[in-house]
Amino acid sequence: MARKKRRRALRRPSKFKRVMKIIGCVLLGIIFLGGAGTAGYFAAHHYQDTKAAMQAKKDAQAAERKAQRQAQEAREKARHPKKSPVGDADSLDEAGTLTQDMEKKDLGDGRILYSYGAPTEDGIYIVPYIIRSTTDGSVLFYVSVRHLGMTPQGFPGVDVMTDEETKYSFRPEAQQVTTETRTDGSGGVIEQFDEQVNAQTLKALKDIGSMGGAKIIFPREGGSNDDRMMTATECTQIEHMVKLFDLWRQQ
Repeated sequence: MARKKRRRALRRPSKFKRVMKIIGCVLLGIIFLGGAGTAGYFAAHHYQDTKAAMQAKKDAQAAERKAQRQAQEAREKARHPKKSPVGDADSLDEAGTLTQDMEKKDLGDGRILYSYGAPTEDGIYIVPYIIRSTTDGSVLFYVSVRHLGMTPQGFPGVDVMTDEETKYSFRPEAQQVTTETRTDGSGGVIEQFDEQVNAQTLKALKDIGSMGGAKIIFPREGGSNDDRMMTATECTQIEHMVKLFDLWRQQ
């Protein structure tokens, strides 16, 4: 009997071994969780790097299109201008070049809305657009100021810094801020107001376009996560909208 008890004691793991086994399992769990956290960290950075690379590619393509357009403009200016009943033929050619990449929406009564694609990612944006009448040639220039996010923020408009000393403010004046649900399935909202471009707004848009870069700011004490740098593509599109407006209103 004593021999059997001794054998059972030998087969039963000691308390020390059991404790060490538990500690080993805990350490393995910590290592696993740490590895998972590290993997998530690197995955997030990989996503941001990929997004930045895609934006850089878009900016490069926009710069190439701009260079091609400028070369075409130079060729057009070298030709002798031809007069047309509705304006200078070179201006008409340039306007046609500018509108090639724009979206066009028929508003009825001979009115066409010209704009670039609407933003879809969270953030704050300045989106200019032009409404031109094909019946009398009248041109109206508007700017839409938008906040895309998950919840309403009581959107007051935006500030835009084109350099360390120059700031432009876009605030709702005639129109009130509206809030609507986004149609992309995100469950978020769009807060926005649209204003007809005035002299100060036009100056701001021209500066943004010529600088090729600007910081757009949610005017809130302490700053906001929505503050961001405008892309070169955005600035080029604004430059094109301003140039198109100048061409059409001179006709």
